[in-house]
This record gives sequence, C-alpha cells and structure tokens, in this order.
Amino acid sequence: MNNIKKPIVIVGSGFGGINAALHLRNNNDDFSILVIDSKTNFEFKPLLYEVFSSEIKSWEVNPTFDSIYANSGITFIRNHVQFIDFDRNLLILQDDLKVEFEYLVLATGSSPNDFSIKGVKEYCSYFNTNKDRLNLKKSLAKPTSVGTNNKIFIVGAGPSGVELACKVRDLYKLKFEIYIIEKTSEILNNSKSFNKEEAEKTIERKNINLIKNCSVIEITDEEISLINNFNQVEKFSYFEVIWTAGIKPNLPEFNKQIQRNNNKILINNQLQLKEFPNVFAIGDISQIENNNSMPVTAQVAMQQGEHVALNLKLLINNEKLLPFKFNDIGEMMSLGIGKASISGLGLTISGELAFDLRRIIYASKMPKIRKSLKSTASWFLEKKSIFKGIL
Repeated sequence: MNNIKKPIVIVGSGFGGINAALHLRNNNDDFSILVIDSKTNFEFKPLLYEVFSSEIKSWEVNPTFDSIYANSGITFIRNHVQFIDFDRNLLILQDDLKVEFEYLVLATGSSPNDFSIKGVKEYCSYFNTNKDRLNLKKSLAKPTSVGTNNKIFIVGAGPSGVELACKVRDLYKLKFEIYIIEKTSEILNNSKSFNKEEAEKTIERKNINLIKNCSVIEITDEEISLINNFNQVEKFSYFEVIWTAGIKPNLPEFNKQIQRNNNKILINNQLQLKEFPNVFAIGDISQIENNNSMPVTAQVAMQQGEHVALNLKLLINNEKLLPFKFNDIGEMMSLGIGKASISGLGLTISGELAFDLRRIIYASKMPKIRKSLKSTASWFLEKKSIFKGIL
C-alpha cells in the first residue's frame, strides 16, 4: 500500500459523506481521514416529517457529528469550504484556514432552488432542515379567525410536497385549506406507480387541493401569482407558502473550470472528476457522464459513499477502480400520521404496516445506529397491531 502523506478529506457530512467516511475507516485503519461540514448535526431528512408531527423525537434523527465520529479515528472540523485549488490540492476555509489533501471527496449536498422567482426567498417557508421544521411549526401555530385567509400553498408535488401536505392536514385538521401546486400534469413524476396511486388516493381522501399545470411567477407578502399553460394568471391570498419545488447543488468556488451539467459536477463511472482523478464527487452535486436517470435521493448518496470508499482504497493501491452501479431497492413515502406507502424489495404495501416497516428500515440506516435502534425497538414493542395476522 502506498503511504498517504496528507489526509483523505471529505467535504460534507450528509448521507454520502458519512457513508464514505465510516466505510473508509471500517476497512482501512491506517488512513488519515478528515471530515469538514459547516453544521454540527446530521439531519436524517426522510424522517423530518415524523419529527414535524411529533411521531419521532428530534434527537433520534439529528445526532451530532461529534457523537457519530467519536472514537472512530476520524477527525471532524466544523467549518465551511469556500475555495478549492485543485492544482495545489488545497482547501481554503472560513477565517482563511487552509487544509491540504491528497485525496478529496466532495459531498456538499443541495439546498432549495428558487429558480430566481421573485419573492420566494423573502416570503416562503422551506422544509429542508431541522431549523426549517421549527420555523414552520412556529408559523403554523399562529391563530386564524373566522373569515380570515387560511390557505396554505405547497409548491411542488414531488415526495417532499406530498408528504408534507399529508402531515399538515393530519396535524392541523381543518384549520387550513391546503393546496399543492404542480407545474406538470401529474404528481410524483419520478416515483413508483404504486406509491403514486396511493398518494393520489390519500390526497383525495384528505381533501387536499391539487393545482396542476401551473407555475409560480411571483410571491408578495399577501399574494401568490400563478400562470397556467394558457398563459392565464391567477392570484391568491395565503396564510403560508411552503417551497418544495426543487434543489440546487451546494458548491464552493474552484480555481479551475470543470465540466458540469445543470450546474452539477460531471463525473465518470468511477465517481471521479475527469480532470482530477484524486477528486471524487457524490450525491446531489454530481452527475455521472451519459447517465441522466439517477434519482436524487438519500439512497443514491449512501451507495455512492460506500462505493467511493472502495474506489479510494483501490486508487491508493494502484488497482483498477470499479464502476458505480446503483441498486434501486425501492421507495418509501409517508402519507400522513401513522400511514405510509412502500414499493420495493418485492413489496407493495400501504397503511399502518408500511409506516411501521418504514420507520424500522430507516432506523437501520442511521449512522451509529445503536441509540436509534434502541429507541425504535422500545416503540416497536409498544405497538399492539403491528404484524397482527401475518406472523
């Protein structure tokens, strides 16, 4: 094995970064690994909806990075990478702190994309982080009175918008009139057909309104303006607008022009930057060349994190790297309090059983899972109906 004089640096500690770091450490005791992230806590976003509805405690899905990397031999620095010099293998962080690397993994994730629509940043709520969750709960707790506007508009009918709409309906009952706005003719465009059908039935049953084939053109402090396929504009007053319409990659500045597609870093099948083979990019910020079909999900990021750890070891040993192959193990969606839908691993189930299985499966994916599994096991034993009639 070649000696590594400088650390392997992983920038970003979401699903991809954490899996890369932990798999590197598990298989290579002598590697020097440094992880950099601007946050203090990991955020298990697929279960953020259950934290919002108080079905899960925040600490169960929001562990600190210090606790995740404790006693692992992995060094964690809380900081923000502002600039990358690929020629000198150098990172420049806040406060002009400089970090050299021999190998680099970029896993900096994504943030909401407002598509430069006027008023989104100023007047919309988001649901992407734990802080967003707290802010939204605070906002929706404000009282409404008879005759006042109580309309909530959720922009984007992807999984985030649909799952959030179902939770809001169950939590706040008839306090709000809920609308989902979708620019295309159908919801959940990239989802499994079974989950899409279950979501459509749930939306109808919960009296959630769908506005299809419409796009947002402007949001003010009082109104949201929509335009349909016939260029007709309609304006609505609102209580709250929640933006779940899209994401954009979080990228630092680079000293070199690198190939991109839709602002994502273009990588080869081995997950490397074509121009710099000692640099890898995974998760939401990257796109494999000639492969536009990869979903933007935690599942992909986790698998890429594990694969990049394998390829790093091969690269360090001067061995041939392996191409990444995504293994689609299915899709799970929350559809309100205590209900979910699962399509994958040969299963298509919905309702309470799907919700229970979803929580157990996600608990097993948590980094440093012992505490999470202990909490889940305690909850599991309290359930009297789970698996009744099938075991």
